[in-house]
Amino acid sequence: MARFRVRFRGYHRGQVDELAERVERALGGSGELTGTELRKELTEGGLELVIRGYDPREVHAALDEWVRRLDGR
Repeated sequence: MARFRVRFRGYHRGQVDELAERVERALGGSGELTGTELRKELTEGGLELVIRGYDPREVHAALDEWVRRLDGR
């Protein structure tokens, strides 16, 4: 599972952890999430910015990688 640094202001850790678990299951063959669905989910709901959250740059890098892997590129 992905690990991110905690910053003063960052993405809600619970939301990111839950999303990372879903991505890992999908990459393992569960079929519950595609790259397109992940992008849509992030566009519609996004991730909440909070105090003491995960580093946004690191999360965005992971999201780009997850979309690429889910799309099979």
